[in-house]
Amino acid sequence: MEVKTPFDLAKAQENSNSLKKKTKFVSLYTKEGQDKLAVLIPGRHPCDCLGQKHKLINNCLICGRIVCEQEGSGPCLFCGTLVCTREEQDILQRDSNKSQKLLKKLMSGTENSGKVDISTKDLLPHQELRFKSGLEKAIKHKDKLLEFDRTSIRRTQVIDDESDYFASDSNQWLSKIERETLQKREEELREFRHASRLSKKITIDFAGRKIVEDENPLAEYHSRLDETIQAIANGNLNQPLPKLDRSSEEPLGVLVNPNLSQSPPQWVDQTGATSQKKAFHSAGSELEFNSCRHQLRIQDEEFQEGFDGGWCLSMHQPWASLLVRGIKRVEGRSWYTPHRGRLWIAATAKRPSPQEVSELQTTYRFLRGKDVEFPNDYPSGCLLGCVYLIDCLSQNQFKDQYPDMSQESDSPFVFICRNPQEMIVKFPIKGNPKIWKLDSKIHQGAKKGLMKQNKAV
Repeated sequence: MEVKTPFDLAKAQENSNSLKKKTKFVSLYTKEGQDKLAVLIPGRHPCDCLGQKHKLINNCLICGRIVCEQEGSGPCLFCGTLVCTREEQDILQRDSNKSQKLLKKLMSGTENSGKVDISTKDLLPHQELRFKSGLEKAIKHKDKLLEFDRTSIRRTQVIDDESDYFASDSNQWLSKIERETLQKREEELREFRHASRLSKKITIDFAGRKIVEDENPLAEYHSRLDETIQAIANGNLNQPLPKLDRSSEEPLGVLVNPNLSQSPPQWVDQTGATSQKKAFHSAGSELEFNSCRHQLRIQDEEFQEGFDGGWCLSMHQPWASLLVRGIKRVEGRSWYTPHRGRLWIAATAKRPSPQEVSELQTTYRFLRGKDVEFPNDYPSGCLLGCVYLIDCLSQNQFKDQYPDMSQESDSPFVFICRNPQEMIVKFPIKGNPKIWKLDSKIHQGAKKGLMKQNKAV
């Protein structure tokens, strides 16, 4: 075991220190964080350090220039506005002798601030001429840009001549023969308009010693084109309309199924205009043809009621259940709807309070009688059933046509409902505002789950 004396330990430590290289660090910044390499030139000189190398004085409130210590307090080197430190601003705001002296000192360097006033500088004649010409060009260019800015909308407007006129040959309702006829007439007119001058007709009057030219050579072709368009509009381009032979046994054999033994349905005028019907049957063969066509049209309530587009109306409870039960016969809204036919009724998610239910039942017992059977429950957030919307009337029309039901609604527009049908199983559904369309799957299932509702007494 080797024993080391304190002398040996000190010598070993000196040897270890000599083996390590001594590193030297030279700081480029002062203790305050300023750059030591930054040089401050005496006087006010332009500097673009943005306050990074030199101490920040302030920002110009007019042009926003960042003024550093090299530029110093005084007029801005760009716009000439006074820029100073906060301490100097406090002194200037006192309005004392000291502030006046400071202001005079700061503004004394205006001439040497770097802003060149061209108007006060002495210019040579050729320099002044060049300066004036450049100024005139700049003013003209400014006026040109302003004029372009004012008229940009008018200059960029697209004038579509095709949309201003009716293009007959591009009408989608024309037949193939009519479209080909119009194109042929257009080609003839184009060939005549752009024809050679050698084919131009000139009349020479030897007796009167004058030459007569055709003033309007396109009049003939314009008239022919107009005749073609008129014939297409009247429907007699190729041949007149065939007259219907009423003596035949099957006048409408193409449209009527011969296997049907019963007579076709007839239109019944509910307005009672019998005189118009007599005059209609006493007309000629063309009107008789139209009469037979009208017999094929089914416009009764059963047809419209059978048509179901899946349109639905959301209502609050308990009014929704009373409507599909037939107790409530009308529904008021602040908006009009052109919808006619089946209308599905969906209850909103809001649950009615017992007080609302009792008050509404009392009201309808007074309006409809004491024997009305009210629903046992009022489910919310589901599809209840459907009604048949026959009309949508304003409040004045509703009072005139239905005076016995005028107490049920005072809304601006009233929906007149008939044939209520309640669903056996209520589908949960989320409603939407106004009249909206049901989902196709829910709609198909709802039609299968309807049951006929007895009318309320």
